[in-house]
Amino acid sequence: MNKNLQFLKKHYFKGAIKLKKLGGQTNSNWLAECRGKKFFVRIPWESGVINRKVEGKNILALSRNRKVARIVPRYFVYVLDKRNILNANDPQKYLVPDGTMVAEYIAGKELTMEQFKKPEFQKKLAQTFVLFHQSGVRFVNPYNVFRNEIQKYRIEASKHQLEQLVDAYAVQELRALEKGADQQIVPLKRGVSTHNDFLFQNLIVDKNHHIFIVDFEYAGLNKKGGILYDIGYFFVDHLFRTPRMTKPLFEKFLDSVDKAYKKKLNRDQIYWSTVAALLVQIWWGAMRYFSVPKKEQPYFRAYTKKRVRGISTLVNELK
Repeated sequence: MNKNLQFLKKHYFKGAIKLKKLGGQTNSNWLAECRGKKFFVRIPWESGVINRKVEGKNILALSRNRKVARIVPRYFVYVLDKRNILNANDPQKYLVPDGTMVAEYIAGKELTMEQFKKPEFQKKLAQTFVLFHQSGVRFVNPYNVFRNEIQKYRIEASKHQLEQLVDAYAVQELRALEKGADQQIVPLKRGVSTHNDFLFQNLIVDKNHHIFIVDFEYAGLNKKGGILYDIGYFFVDHLFRTPRMTKPLFEKFLDSVDKAYKKKLNRDQIYWSTVAALLVQIWWGAMRYFSVPKKEQPYFRAYTKKRVRGISTLVNELK
């Protein structure tokens, strides 16, 4: 047990805990069982990518919003500057990294493609999206996918020998697509709180088929695409997984989404958002390739190249 977990054991749980390692790319995640109750514990290990102060304030906003209580876990601890910002009456000084979190453990499994193909799950998922988007929760950080993710990752990746991963012609094509998507996606004056990372693994289904949303590291007040970016991201992330998301299947889901939102959502804006989301993945993958140990580079090389090849196919299909 590392020193951060030992600290939480002594000063938060205040008793014996049983730990089980969970997955996670940017954090060390654990299932902790204490006195018959189960908790999700996150210890951040990657710095610089996630603004923990922003995330913490957004978690605080979620914890205060009653409408989302049905679809997000309860949060007990979020550490910023050695304090638990979720409990003003907690006198404990937390000697753990910013972003350390203790939350309710949702006993369930990630949404699967087999489930998603079923109309009843598509309806439930659409209703979950609506409940989140219309909850009135207001995240603190303005979010623009081009400024906050695409440009940031591209600039960071470009500090390295990018030709090792993406040739010059492909880079030009990606920049042209970035410019085109930025021009096409309509800006919003007020913005709407969005998750910005809707993956199957961030959607947990319990034994009663209730869907919970987890992992709000990239959440923000979206002023470029709004809820349509969330929906577009959900489509594009699963284009390169097995089993693959298909456009006809996604269109069926959009029918459920239209019914849940009680209006027909703009398909052009959704699909331009998929292009933006794919650019996020490409430049994030390139940035990660140059920052991880050599033994991990083959994964991010394949991840990035697959998406570079796929973005042209996607754009042609959408046309």
